[in-house]
Amino acid sequence: MRRRLVLLAAAVTTFTCSALASEPRFGANDVETLFFISKSDDRNRVDYGMRLDRQCAPYGDEPVFPYWRDFEPPLPGRKRSLGFFAKLGYGISTQQVRRSAAGGETTIKLRQVERVISITTSRAANGRCSALVRTTIASARSAELVSIFVKLAGPLSVTYIDIKGNDLATGKPIEERLRR
Repeated sequence: MRRRLVLLAAAVTTFTCSALASEPRFGANDVETLFFISKSDDRNRVDYGMRLDRQCAPYGDEPVFPYWRDFEPPLPGRKRSLGFFAKLGYGISTQQVRRSAAGGETTIKLRQVERVISITTSRAANGRCSALVRTTIASARSAELVSIFVKLAGPLSVTYIDIKGNDLATGKPIEERLRR
């Protein structure tokens, strides 16, 4: 566990190697942000997007992918691939995909947050593809995952991680703090 925290801290504090990575491309049916990870040292974050086909079903064997989203100068609004950081702190360790005629279900696990995240995709009332991202947060076994916040203690250490979302049973915001 300690090794994972060091890798996560290294990934969230340094991203110069990924600065040269290319911008991700999004198709008409893709979901650009399922959820995101932000950190305490700046406003930039890692978003998780998803590739979907015309039926709003997951596209390919690994439809969910992380990418950097810059909110600070020099290039605010820029989106770029994670590069080798996808293998470290922000990466996805497993993806399982099930497709249906009306969408699909994808289950993922992040490398550094040890819980199952389920993504259900379908066509929304407005005709666009949509996704519901669920996981366990605090006592809510079925919560909508919105974001993860990492409080850094230093360049290679994490003080805590907050997992934030909404309780699907009550609709109220819910948060869980993981201390390190």
